[in-house]
Amino acid sequence: NHYSEALTLIHTLSAELSAVKQALNLTDTDFSQFHADERSYLKSLTEQPLSDRLQIRYVQVLDDLAEQWLEWNKAREAANQALTGIPVGDIHQINAALSQARIRVDTAYTKLQHAEAFTAHIKSQLIIKERWTVRGDEYNKFKDKVSPQKYHVALDELERLIVMQLFETHFQEQVSK
Repeated sequence: NHYSEALTLIHTLSAELSAVKQALNLTDTDFSQFHADERSYLKSLTEQPLSDRLQIRYVQVLDDLAEQWLEWNKAREAANQALTGIPVGDIHQINAALSQARIRVDTAYTKLQHAEAFTAHIKSQLIIKERWTVRGDEYNKFKDKVSPQKYHVALDELERLIVMQLFETHFQEQVSK
């Protein structure tokens, strides 16, 4: 029953806490101070202003847009070269090469259009008159903030997965009892 488990845990953990307090020369006041310090630290962790987060996102979107332009240009060049290695008269190979080139160009163009639309959307939210240029002053101001933001997003996702795993492990232990 849960009541007896709780009593056992209280007794066990109280003994362990006393041993730790004695070994590290800690008092109850120290634990209160630890708690206050932790609360103070957590309160100091504030989110960036929305405008900064949008500007950081805008930099990411501009980078993606530049990649989509490169891919579209590569797809067009590949389409222009699609027939160079095919023997004259082999209609099946010609048809397959043209079809593959068309699919690549169409896909690249669609991704480019989406990137352009998303870039315009973020730009309008920021009320920017002219699009920033990659490696321009405004761009560089927020480019350095992209990596830490990606790191924090990855860290948050890792934390979420760990907590989920802990719950699953706890549930499996409860089921197996």
